[in-house]
Amino acid sequence: MTASKSARNTRFTRHRRIHPFGLMMAVIIALFTCSLALAAPHVSVSNARIRLLPGDLPLAGYFDLTNRGDEDLVLVGASSAAFKMVHMHRSLEHGGTSSMVPVGRREIKPGATVHFSPGGYHLMLMQAAAPLKVGEKVPVALQFAGGQTLQVMFAVNGAGTE
Repeated sequence: MTASKSARNTRFTRHRRIHPFGLMMAVIIALFTCSLALAAPHVSVSNARIRLLPGDLPLAGYFDLTNRGDEDLVLVGASSAAFKMVHMHRSLEHGGTSSMVPVGRREIKPGATVHFSPGGYHLMLMQAAAPLKVGEKVPVALQFAGGQTLQVMFAVNGAGTE
């Protein structure tokens, strides 16, 4: 191979190499774009909290969920790395007897707010991965129909608070 051909091949190879910074930026942009696509649109969450109970008792997660969009919003579940299991439940009272029933989905009409609160809808948070402390924040991913999720930080409150 002549020196001229060798120089051309070297130049061509240099131009084809992917710069690590460019690759890193492409990955960051792709991840950011995916997270935007997965984030639940037109949703706001406020007053997100967990009531801490003693021992290994299941905990309850409460929050206010507002649909700021023009279409019905359907909450289908929740998850958190801080707990082995997270389920949506609803407390009911019938004939003086209280019970809890699992909820597979909760629809929220446009402009409406649903309150997950004591005595009503709530998240059951079971088998904490590590002991929780009052004042810390715990991430919980709310899952919506269509595969959208919204990451929410829940404040850990003492047993006597709602």
